[in-house]
Amino acid sequence: MNEEVKRALRKFYKNPSAMLGVILLIFFILVAAFAPLLAPPQIPIDPEIENMESMIDELEDTKNTSLIEELVVSFSDYYDFTYGFYLDYADDIRNLEKVLSNYLSNKNDENFNKLIETLSPLTEEYILDESYLYNLQDNIDDKKKFEAALKDLENGIKAFLAKAKNAEKMKAELDEINSKNNSVEEFLPAAKKYFKDLKKLYIKDLNYDPYLMPIVTYENTPQPPSKEHPFGISNGRDIYYGVVWGTRTGFKIGLIVVSVATIVGLFVGSISAYFGGWVDEVLMRITDIFMSIPFMLSAMVLTTILGTGLDKVMIAMIVFGWMGSARLIRGNILQAKNDQYVLAAKALGVKDSKIIIKHILPNTIFPVLIQASMRIGSMVITAAVLSFLGVGAPQGYADWGSILNYARNWILGGTGGAFQYWYTITYPGIAMVLFVLAWNLVGDALRDIFDPKLRG
Repeated sequence: MNEEVKRALRKFYKNPSAMLGVILLIFFILVAAFAPLLAPPQIPIDPEIENMESMIDELEDTKNTSLIEELVVSFSDYYDFTYGFYLDYADDIRNLEKVLSNYLSNKNDENFNKLIETLSPLTEEYILDESYLYNLQDNIDDKKKFEAALKDLENGIKAFLAKAKNAEKMKAELDEINSKNNSVEEFLPAAKKYFKDLKKLYIKDLNYDPYLMPIVTYENTPQPPSKEHPFGISNGRDIYYGVVWGTRTGFKIGLIVVSVATIVGLFVGSISAYFGGWVDEVLMRITDIFMSIPFMLSAMVLTTILGTGLDKVMIAMIVFGWMGSARLIRGNILQAKNDQYVLAAKALGVKDSKIIIKHILPNTIFPVLIQASMRIGSMVITAAVLSFLGVGAPQGYADWGSILNYARNWILGGTGGAFQYWYTITYPGIAMVLFVLAWNLVGDALRDIFDPKLRG
């Protein structure tokens, strides 16, 4: 076995196209890994927070004591506006938590009425969203929806109390700052710590998604590459940022979709081939039905039904992407299941599941894995097509297809000449081509190495 591995590696290293594919894959892996450094996320910051940061920097540089009072006032105002609310009503929410806990432990009418009685004033005063109350009252006869409403209320209480806990922490730090406002040397370290925690909580509450391409201008007309935006701007968004973070999207789509679809295909194909008979007939007819539906059309329809979003795109591609693996592994197992080692395992009384997993699959799975490596690139292209057509990734998501979607009105250029806005399609297009090429080159090399007919 060791000699076989060495032989495969030697053949792989001697294949120029394989090495080119590996180099390209390493390049894309590095781009994806270091995306936050290559294209730092542009998190929208509250102007008041930016003002606090500038005052802290100025205080550190100038040691101007008058800035201490300004910072204290700014910190206090921001605290009152952002955290004071949660601290003021924390006791009421804790009381509601106890009432809910009592109801969950003993679900009777008395405890339910007590829960509604406690919750009602909190929703009337907009302390909690009124939907919590309506969902409980309107779905009391629907057990499933009622349980979901209780769970939503429980999660809402936990979220409120978590923010109240943060408010207590920030209040303690604010009190410490107020006790050290006599000198810059004492005040500055406390102010820096408070501001660091404040900004961290702000970003956490913002729930910012770095995969959303930042809007750098509200001008729809594409703008050519510049020092600030090396790939240019399309539909107001930075193309460079989208291409870099789109690399992560490409890996996410390709690896997850192909992995799950291959596992489903392996399961269906293995069961079908090993047991044969009516099991094989039923499973293969189901496979034929799925294969008879045009892949792109079916993926578009399912994505439209499920809604936009990367997860919806991946589900659609998995649902209609497992059949090739199932047919391939079925053919391989049909050839292998009558071999001596399989018949010997059956004679010894080994369980069918163990025979498939331990004996048959290890000897038949290589062609499927090679096929999977070559399908990763095609899945990325399919996802890009869906995004280009507007039924894939959401608006502004860092996806190569989404970038091309922005360029659809500019592909042939404007009145100034053909291909005036070439950069809107060139950079994401090159990224897709190289990404797909890398996987295909590696897949071709693996096929040449492990195909018995090509061994030499």
